[in-house]
Order: sequence, then C-alpha cells, then structure tokens
Amino acid sequence: MADYDILGNIAVIKGEANLKRKTRNEKLEEARKLLKNPSIRTIVEKIGNVKGRLRTISVKHVLGEKNLIAKHKENGCVFKFDVSTCYFSPRISEERKEIAGMIKKNDSVLVMFAGVGVYPIVIYKIKKPAKIVGIELGKECCRYFKENLKLNKMLNKIGIIQGDVKKKINSKLGKFDVVIMARPNLKESFLKEGLTASKKGTRIFYYGFCNVDEKDEMVRGLIDEAGKLKRKIKIINVQKAGEIAPYKFRYRVEMRVSN
Repeated sequence: MADYDILGNIAVIKGEANLKRKTRNEKLEEARKLLKNPSIRTIVEKIGNVKGRLRTISVKHVLGEKNLIAKHKENGCVFKFDVSTCYFSPRISEERKEIAGMIKKNDSVLVMFAGVGVYPIVIYKIKKPAKIVGIELGKECCRYFKENLKLNKMLNKIGIIQGDVKKKINSKLGKFDVVIMARPNLKESFLKEGLTASKKGTRIFYYGFCNVDEKDEMVRGLIDEAGKLKRKIKIINVQKAGEIAPYKFRYRVEMRVSN
C-alpha cells in the first residue's frame, strides 16, 4: 500500500507506526518529491487513526500551501471537501465505478453513509437512474454534498437527507430497488436499516471489514441477522473491495432480499 493518498491538490501522508519512525528530514524529503507533481499544492500528515462515526482524521501541515480544502476529480466528476472533517477514500474509485455499472436506469437507489456524495454523484454520472437519495450523518459532509451537486450540475437530481440512518430510514422514506451500504468500519452492521429500506427483490451492496480468514463468518452473521429480523437474503457475490491492513480487507457483499 502506498504511504500517501492524493486528494486532488492535497497529498495526505500516512501516519502509521512505520512512518512515524521516519525523521523530520525524511518526511520533508518525501513531501518535496510529492510537490514536484504540479497538481499537488499541499502536503499534510495524518495523525492517529480515523475517529468516530464521522470517520474524521487529524492532520498536521508538512509542506506547501496551508490549506485543507481538496478539489478531487474522479470518474468524470469533481468533489470538494475538507480533508479533516469529511472522510474520502480515493482508493475505491474503481469500486464506485463498478457499482455504478450495475445500476439500471429505472432503479431507485438509496446510499447510506453518503459522505460528500461520491457514490450518488458517480452513479448518476454513469447511469442516471430514476431516483437517488443519499443519507449522511455529518452536517459538514452534507454541506459539501450539496456543493458537489452544484459543481457537477446535478442539483435537484439527487436527494440529500442529513441525519442518523437509524432515525431517517422509516416507512415514510419508502422502499428502494438498490441499497448501497457504504458503511464505515464500525462494529454495528446497520443491516436492520438496510432491510427496512428494502422490498422483495431489492439488491443490497454491503461493505464489511475483516481478516481474510473471517470472511465466511461475517457472511454467515449477515444471514443470521436477517433471519432474526424475519427477512431472508440470498448472497449473490462476495469480493474484495480494497485492502485496509495486512490480511484485512474491505469486502463487498452483494445480496438480494427474498421477502
């Protein structure tokens, strides 16, 4: 895995233990090399791990312009956000494109944990389905979500709901043909909320995080949890959707609701 992420004009150097062993001069030399890329104007270092349900990071300026607002291009779309208040992973750009390719034009799509609107906007760009709604807890992320709709000329094309999925997903919201559970790496599955927004035949794309030898247990857990909620799911496909640590992966679990 690379020691940094490039978010448009900002490069975020990883702050894992192996990088902390680097001297200040070594980090500066790495930063100078990154600044040779004409599109990169700012270098920051990530301090500590991603925190809380909003998945925020603490950063420290290393070199270049003192700025935390990124403008990042992906899949023919542009996204603006604050790297310290809004979670964004450029490493799953192809994953988002692949998901978009599986959406049908007459689908109604719900994106849980929508962040700054990356999944909804990429999906609309590629497939323009009948309906897309994104739910996001963070007020700051929702603010950038709306701004990104404007930047991509999609205002009024995608619905934004700010709040907790546990409270916002209910009978009034309705049922969807596709539910994308772009969930962060949290202990809670939120499968109950995903199923609440589902009808018979709904396709759910669930993201789970576990070691490679725990994948089958994770999938069995989802089937058992659905059963306790008196719902049946059929697992269509399980595949890796990114490495997050040695032998630990993000898995995309595609399932279809049977009742």
